[in-house]
Amino acid sequence: MVRRGVIGINTTLLSILIGCLIFQRSWLAICLLLAVLSGMTYLWKERQKEYQNELSAVSDSLEKLLEKKEILYEPTQDDTLVSKIRFQIQRIQNMYAGVTELAEKERDGIKKLLAELAHQLRTPLANLETYIAILEDEKMDSETRMKYFEKMEHVERKLHFLLEEFLKAARLEHQIIQIRKCESDLKETAAQAVFQVYQKAKARSIHITLSEEKTGILVPHDRNWLCEAIYNLLDNSIKYSPEESEVNIILNSNEMFSEIRIEDNGIGIEPGEESRIFQLYYRGTRVSGQEGFGMGLFIAREIVRRHDGFVKVKRKNPGLIVSIILPKAGT
Repeated sequence: MVRRGVIGINTTLLSILIGCLIFQRSWLAICLLLAVLSGMTYLWKERQKEYQNELSAVSDSLEKLLEKKEILYEPTQDDTLVSKIRFQIQRIQNMYAGVTELAEKERDGIKKLLAELAHQLRTPLANLETYIAILEDEKMDSETRMKYFEKMEHVERKLHFLLEEFLKAARLEHQIIQIRKCESDLKETAAQAVFQVYQKAKARSIHITLSEEKTGILVPHDRNWLCEAIYNLLDNSIKYSPEESEVNIILNSNEMFSEIRIEDNGIGIEPGEESRIFQLYYRGTRVSGQEGFGMGLFIAREIVRRHDGFVKVKRKNPGLIVSIILPKAGT
């Protein structure tokens, strides 16, 4: 700014001297004119050097951006075009770093999913290979052969279930699913989930009750996906509850939210596991010796989150209380 002012003053002085030279042809005017021209030439060269240095700094910043090196630049009060460009380059780097970090997280997540899937598939596939090898024995009687065929069918169902759950978990984790909400009766959705687990509960003589503290609870939700979440919670309750016990589903609602509460008398969880049990592939310490993949609760929580709700867990002795909390329309 100072140099611009100096150049402006020199330009004005130059104009005056030229006028004096034209009208008076004074040697003094000529000398002053030459001095002013010399000063302006010096200032111009200095300004050119500054521009070269500034452009060199911009070039260095661009080179660091291309090489993915950190750009250290503190914004100044100098409101020049070069300063703006350097600041914009730094902003681009920050944005690029954020996108790169997100991409790396997604890549690591995919690697983790694939590694876990490979781990989960290894045992059933090995069992399947073993059964096939055994069935090649031509001397095996028909009754024994039928038992191995039944075992193969069990492995096939397990593989199918695992792949289906893996795809759901992957789609939910990477936000690929679409939730289509429609205001529907919450009891009908819960009843649909109960119907799906009925045979499993019956096989273990577990009685399921469904009750409402308030009738006609209408909540905007995607019935299919929310039914999936409720089913997963019920499936866990049935799997880890003793035979001839009860699983209770209580529906409640107030002005702010609606609740689907599932209570069982099963083995429960250890203190401090309330949040960890919803992590993908995590299995509680009390169920580590039982069959399972650690995906059901994760899927349930992600579905509820897509409904703008949340899941909370409360330990009891014995058993567990798991609640799905959903916002009412307009809240």
